Amino acid sequence: MSKQIITIGRQCGSGGHIIGQEIAQKLGIPFYDKEFLETEAVREEAREPSSTSLLFSLATGMYDGYFLSKPEESSPAEQADAYLADLIRSLADQGPCVIVGRCADFILRDRADCLRVFVHGDLEDRVQRLVTEDHLSQEEAQRQIKSKDAMRARHYKFVTDQVWGRSENYHLTLDSSFLGIDRCIELILACCE
Repeated sequence: MSKQIITIGRQCGSGGHIIGQEIAQKLGIPFYDKEFLETEAVREEAREPSSTSLLFSLATGMYDGYFLSKPEESSPAEQADAYLADLIRSLADQGPCVIVGRCADFILRDRADCLRVFVHGDLEDRVQRLVTEDHLSQEEAQRQIKSKDAMRARHYKFVTDQVWGRSENYHLTLDSSFLGIDRCIELILACCE
């Protein structure tokens, strides 16, 4: 069976987002990322503001992964994660697509038509990518990488109880510093066939 759903987890600055966009474009399929999920979270926030403000913080990356709740109750964080999981499953059920981040690899782990990818790279290369693409200083880029990667790791642990970036959670892990963006795209497309 060919892989029609592609999930991409990635280190900050590794080029995973760009890789996902390019793959979706080459395959002519929808691309879903943080911005898409933010839009959906804002729509949900407008419908039910009292129960979804945490959903917005999760979608926008402002949630730090820590929340205390009574064990017998479903916390707002759990409710928000359930909403995101339902949204991701719904998007995958609609047909072929690329989903970047948001624990989609874990949420869709039981689907036979899903290719789970993780993109990583050398710190120096990731810093340079942020300096070049986002016009950050070296220091700002390093701070952003450290902060985002820590937040992603905490959130992944919170949602999945697993270690973010661990190779056994993915079908394919790619070093974009070694392979380059174009070769990563080629390899992912080859794995989808």
